[in-house]
Amino acid sequence: MKKLITSLAIIALVSNISLDVRAAEILDRDYIESEIWEEMWLGKDDDGTEFPEASYKRHLLDEWLNENYGSDDYDWTAIGELKYQYKDYYNSLTENWNFNDENGKWTIETEDKTYSFMLTNNAWQMIDQNGNAIDSFPIFSTLEEEEKPNDSPINDNGESGNRVIGSVDNRTETYSDSLDDDESN
Repeated sequence: MKKLITSLAIIALVSNISLDVRAAEILDRDYIESEIWEEMWLGKDDDGTEFPEASYKRHLLDEWLNENYGSDDYDWTAIGELKYQYKDYYNSLTENWNFNDENGKWTIETEDKTYSFMLTNNAWQMIDQNGNAIDSFPIFSTLEEEEKPNDSPINDNGESGNRVIGSVDNRTETYSDSLDDDESN
């Protein structure tokens, strides 16, 4: 009986360790999303307010991750494989869609329906041919964020104000009682 209990405990321990190792290898969802997005859309010079295309495609990526992240259908430890899998999913989803952009009026035409988009309250509304909003998603910019340095460069020509380099102690200076004597006046 002791051997059976010991064997079961060892099996449980080994199983637990392998699950922990697998969980530690899974890539972070936000990292996956940013890597896929960067490869597909970042830098396309669209702030998300003029055209709904990039915002909608980001919405599709969010939905795919929400539905699938952590599932056994994909290998969540390999970013290259995930990029390939998402592109495959996206291409199969949109293969029968016709994307049209006529003077800022972006539409999607499928075999059965036509969808248009309208910007309302900082969100895009996907509208079917009957005028019903069937989906809504936030504006998403494809512009690359400019890197802002944490420190401004030091202007060393003597025209700038004083700069403190290093740390300053938090001390409060107080008047000395000795200022009241005649010597200090």
